[in-house]
Amino acid sequence: MEKLNSFNRLFDCPIFAHDHAGINDEHLKDYVYNLRDNSKGRIASNSGGWQSDSVNLKAPELSEFFQTILVDLNFYFEQLGGNIRNKEVMITEAWFNINEKNSFNWPHHHTGFASGVYYIQSDSDTGDLVFQHPSPVMELSWNTKWFNETSLYSCSAPVWKVPPETSRFYVFPSWLKHSVEMNNTNKTRISVAINSDIVNRK
Repeated sequence: MEKLNSFNRLFDCPIFAHDHAGINDEHLKDYVYNLRDNSKGRIASNSGGWQSDSVNLKAPELSEFFQTILVDLNFYFEQLGGNIRNKEVMITEAWFNINEKNSFNWPHHHTGFASGVYYIQSDSDTGDLVFQHPSPVMELSWNTKWFNETSLYSCSAPVWKVPPETSRFYVFPSWLKHSVEMNNTNKTRISVAINSDIVNRK
């Protein structure tokens, strides 16, 4: 019998980030503000700010954007070992967010395969996207003071924060709980959140 002396990292939480150069953010921003002017919106995980109802995924004004984002989602699926011969990603839901000063989002998770957020307008100081460790008892059992500071973004970290940047798209597992920190600035953060699922390839 082979004797083992190995170290394995199990239960990966893959996060993909892509800075886009070809998406027309001004066009999207105009679309979002027009939507807000004609819709009360809804309250979900958001505290303050404005969140739209689920948008029409077939809206002609959003067609090019969704096609671009779908490429990222399918790349994410492929990198995870997805069966790309027979399966593909389909966007199932999307909604817009306008977050001004003092607004934030409570911890929550989404449904489906992968979720994402694209920042139409944002600066890095307008509220980080915060991913929580999948284990609900990890933070109670492991003290971060036990570990070197360089390990805080490893398996020993209870949270992982990523900054919002204009034209950046983050993709993450829909089951991964996350929140958004308060926007403490006078600047406005505008984003679109997306859910997806896996379907048979056409």
